[in-house]
Amino acid sequence: MDPSLHGAPVDIRSLTLDDDNSSTDGIKLLNQATARPTPTSRGAQLLCPSIEVDDSRSDTPMHQYGSLPSQYECLPAPIVALLEEASLYRLARTFPRCQSAYASIDAIFRHHPVVAYEEFLTYWALWRLGECAMVLVSALTWAQEKDEDTESSGVFTLLRIALGKVKVFTCGNFTQARDGMREVRRWLKDVPVIHYTDLQIACLSHYYFLIMIANHVTDNFDHESFRVIPLVTSQKSQQLSLSYTREVIQSQGRVRDARLILSFEVGFLSDEEAKQGACLSLIEACTQAGESEPWWSVESSARSMLAQSYKRAGQLEASEKETNAALDLLKNVPLPTSQNKAHLAVWLDQMKATQYADSKETFDVWIEFSESEAVQADASILSTTLGKIADASLELLVAAPSVENKALFWEWQRRNELLLEQSDDVYFLYMSKFYTELSGQRALSLFDEFGAILGLHEDFAARHPDFSLWNLLIAGKRNIIQVYLRLEQQDQVIKTFSEISNIMRQRDAFWVENSKDGDQYSPRNVGNLDPIENDLFASKEMPAFKAENMREEWFSEWVNTGHISFGRGFKDYSVALGPQLAKGSDPYMGTLLRWLRDAAAEGSLTNGELELIFTLPETEQDSPGNQFETSLAGATPDTLRICLHGSDAQPATSTRWEKIFAVLQDWLLDRVNYNRTKRHVLLGRLQTQRLHSIVPTSRNQEILQEAERMLALIPTLNEEAQQQFLGTTMNWRNIACLAKKQLLGQEKPEALWNEELPEFQEILAMYKVSLQESQDRGSLTNQAATLLAIAQHYYWGAMRLRPAAVAAFFEHLDASDTVYNRSRESWKVLKGWVKVEKLLSAVQEQMRLLIAPLTASVICQFPREDDRANGLWTIVQMAKSNGLGWLMRTNAATGTRQQPVESTRLDVDYEELPTLTPEGMKPVSEDAGGNIVYVDWYNGSMPGREMPYPIMLSMNSDGLIRSLPVSMTWSEINAIADDFIFEESELRKDNALRALQRLNPLVEPLAAVTTPGQTLVFSSIGSLHRLPLHALAIDGTLLIERNPTVYCSSLTALNVAYKARKATEHQRTHDKTPFRASLFGDPPSFPGKKVLSSLAKGFHTEAQTADASTSSNLSTALLDPALALLHYHGHVTFQEGDPKDHGLELDDRRFSLRDVFDLAPLPNSYHATLLGCGSGMSKTTVSNDVLGLVPAFLYSGASSTVSTLWPFDDKDAVGYTKVFYEGFRSVLKEGQGGLVDLAKANQKAVLAIKEKRGGEGGRFYYWHIWANV
Repeated sequence: MDPSLHGAPVDIRSLTLDDDNSSTDGIKLLNQATARPTPTSRGAQLLCPSIEVDDSRSDTPMHQYGSLPSQYECLPAPIVALLEEASLYRLARTFPRCQSAYASIDAIFRHHPVVAYEEFLTYWALWRLGECAMVLVSALTWAQEKDEDTESSGVFTLLRIALGKVKVFTCGNFTQARDGMREVRRWLKDVPVIHYTDLQIACLSHYYFLIMIANHVTDNFDHESFRVIPLVTSQKSQQLSLSYTREVIQSQGRVRDARLILSFEVGFLSDEEAKQGACLSLIEACTQAGESEPWWSVESSARSMLAQSYKRAGQLEASEKETNAALDLLKNVPLPTSQNKAHLAVWLDQMKATQYADSKETFDVWIEFSESEAVQADASILSTTLGKIADASLELLVAAPSVENKALFWEWQRRNELLLEQSDDVYFLYMSKFYTELSGQRALSLFDEFGAILGLHEDFAARHPDFSLWNLLIAGKRNIIQVYLRLEQQDQVIKTFSEISNIMRQRDAFWVENSKDGDQYSPRNVGNLDPIENDLFASKEMPAFKAENMREEWFSEWVNTGHISFGRGFKDYSVALGPQLAKGSDPYMGTLLRWLRDAAAEGSLTNGELELIFTLPETEQDSPGNQFETSLAGATPDTLRICLHGSDAQPATSTRWEKIFAVLQDWLLDRVNYNRTKRHVLLGRLQTQRLHSIVPTSRNQEILQEAERMLALIPTLNEEAQQQFLGTTMNWRNIACLAKKQLLGQEKPEALWNEELPEFQEILAMYKVSLQESQDRGSLTNQAATLLAIAQHYYWGAMRLRPAAVAAFFEHLDASDTVYNRSRESWKVLKGWVKVEKLLSAVQEQMRLLIAPLTASVICQFPREDDRANGLWTIVQMAKSNGLGWLMRTNAATGTRQQPVESTRLDVDYEELPTLTPEGMKPVSEDAGGNIVYVDWYNGSMPGREMPYPIMLSMNSDGLIRSLPVSMTWSEINAIADDFIFEESELRKDNALRALQRLNPLVEPLAAVTTPGQTLVFSSIGSLHRLPLHALAIDGTLLIERNPTVYCSSLTALNVAYKARKATEHQRTHDKTPFRASLFGDPPSFPGKKVLSSLAKGFHTEAQTADASTSSNLSTALLDPALALLHYHGHVTFQEGDPKDHGLELDDRRFSLRDVFDLAPLPNSYHATLLGCGSGMSKTTVSNDVLGLVPAFLYSGASSTVSTLWPFDDKDAVGYTKVFYEGFRSVLKEGQGGLVDLAKANQKAVLAIKEKRGGEGGRFYYWHIWANV
């Protein structure tokens, strides 16, 4: 929880814990207070119902422990006695007895506004916010049903503003709180402070409470406008209204009301001496007030606040004295010691004000406090305590990142969040997750668990869609932007900025919304703010500062004007956000330019030094002396950058930059008096910019020199500045390693592959330093990348099959893959299309793609053919299961348990199916009758190293793997694939088949390892996914005539689909579930409509056509556990540029692949026939994953599909349907069952169309379109 909000002795949640006291005005109705109250008026009376009451307890002493004693005259004495009893127990924090007293109040009085308010205070002290809201709403409803005037100012004003405060916490909505504040202002606008009643003081307590958290709604909230009450200002214009109000109230002897004001007064005062004076003033008033009020509670609270102030000021002895005095005063509570828990609040306050030696001591102290039985029984104090433990455990994690410390943090974070959820506290739940520096998000970012970070936000948004504390939302969105920057997802950055802009527009309209005449308080500069200008976040190059630095003005200057950049390898790209979102000027250069101008005026830099800095590189040799003054006067941040670093086309020379850097280093570190951290960060940033300017030139000697300069600079910076470059230190060290290797390649090539040479070992030692740093910081991405870099360091030795190099190469590749897998765990918490999209575009996933081609290159050097084949098969399966295949494995394992993921927390225990092995494919082969051959193609190329020929592998049903030679290069294959355009006019030409069969060398090697009739399973890659490979020929025979064919994106995907189908078959057999088919669509021809209707009749169902073919009906069908067959016959839309819009055109809207992904994992396995133009079209991603409707259905739960590769004639769809489903009829006869061989059914249907179309020119167009996946 945010300690800056804790202005009261206990916590923000207990700011109105103590009693308040006063009187109000009116004569008949309790809420009627239109006349100006007087100090002696006893308040309006609500007429009580005529009932029988028990007077046996009417002699209970009236010590006025309650908050609204002026309103008690409207209540029978026994009710008042119970209120007093309950209030006393509330002050003593003995809540069970307090609740028991309220339970004893007759039901007819339970909703009385005075009773309800007192009970609300109890639930507030208990931090049971749901009950708070229920009590207040019930009271308002009760009064309305009795036709009370609930709109006029008075007690119902108090209930409304209290309810508004509760809704801030339970809903994250400030609207009712804002309206309640306006109502209180209007009521008190013309009332002198001397006439304030206890009712009005109670309203003020909520009013000022809300002021303290209003900046979480909007940062342009005008504190001063709300803090100054007009009448107070006119009487005492130089004094803060709260101080004046307290002095007036306590001068009347009303110390309880004065103590309530003091809680907020010390929160607004910034000077500790002023806070101490205010506390001492109230303590003195308590000694004069006698014991007519619960003085022990008031004075103890004041002394506790005084002790906190002394401790913050370093006056530890005085603090201890006041703490002991506060505890001694609480011994006066007129209750047995066992029933007096008031001391907990004092101890809590003192612990919060204490600075412990380190995070370990902090953690241990709070743990010990939490183990107290009294703390365990007090939800409010326990919640604060758990928050402090979570904060301390995160400090431990930051100081020493480790799996153990991470587990410790999450244990306490979860405990805290669970208690907040039980308390209906959405506000602090958001704060604990996203807003504060000590939040779960930072713990996640330490381990690069970006999927979990995004999942936390999405889960919270789904659970709390009405959360509208604008500034908190903006802070959360900024965190999301930082994640997208790390992931280099430019489109998501732009989208999130747009969302921030929309939030800011709502925020800036909030304080003028529904304002009434007389509301003369407006937020500052509403309508004149440029949301993007004020809230543009920092670049990727500048990680977030610690919380205290976030509040520094200089940091805000750089954050709010910073441009966004993406670092991709050696390059640096700016995001094309448009003129409103991207800054042309560099904020760091802007700061440096101002300082240089100051230095010129003050003489802290010599003319020679300034001339050096402001000389443009191209005029360096002939620039006249002292002309820098002209340059300085007209300089801009952009021209200064050119002076320092040169242009992109011509960076500054190393000699020039070395001179400039020496001047700037000496000046910024020792000769200027600006903020020290800012100076050091600026110097580091200047060297970073130099590196970014020189790296693209590939001038390796200069790159090495500048990287080493950066590495030498960082230890000379102060600790806070060093923190900003920790994440980049490893990058620059690794870049230095690459530069050294490039130089060695020119000067001593042997050092690149001979691991025994000192130059090789020197580079290896640098990599190991980076690896250790990444492990110490807990950065999984950096660990995996450095391990991969070390493996690449051994690569050339491994290519020469040097034993030590081969062993080290595979060891580090395996370790890198393991760490990448650990980083992937966080992606599992996402759901649906978001999960797929984020994973496939993640930067660390793209880096991981290097592992497979590196491994394949080395395996290809193995001398034994069987070693090569088996090794290549294993690495190809791993490579092809990186994306959707891996997600399908996690989905399948999760779906088997039939337990939907309800939380994005990392403690969810995920499983995934094991990585595929040849042995793992045997059950699939046996299920298919054992007559099956699996065929893989793979492209092992990688940046900087092309693999010209495809890797082609076959595996038969016995698990025998063979590596097959292909006589075509990838360049030739891709050229043919690019020529083979899916345009109807091209496909209808007579030469279309001949054009395609130029790719026959891709399948001709199968003649030696397959026989006719065997089912061939093609696992394609890249451009091959777009082609109907079954139209190729072996020895002049078309594959579709020779063999049934099946396509899959990877054998892993096939294996998952098989296991899902077998699990569904077992479940249906056990449950005796009947076969259920669902048919959808709107065929364009009458024969199509007729065959759809006939097919539905054969399956004993009704086709969902016309206005019944809707997205909701289709979703319902897919979610049906009994679904065995989905058949769609209708229109499909596919756009090559945006495959996300690929979808089935239903009556109400397009059912896109995103909709299908979002249903995953479905509770059943089924077959899907998708008869629509281009339903099988797809786009291949960088990771070689396939995006389209078919992968979406398979990912979500389908075990097989039939689809088409381009538009077709509907009469062919009719013919295909009739033949394809012939095999279904025999197994669906009543009393019978069995399996349908879909590969053979598809082969039969395709050949039937081929035969039918045989006499037509261009017949190829009509039959090779159909594909079974």
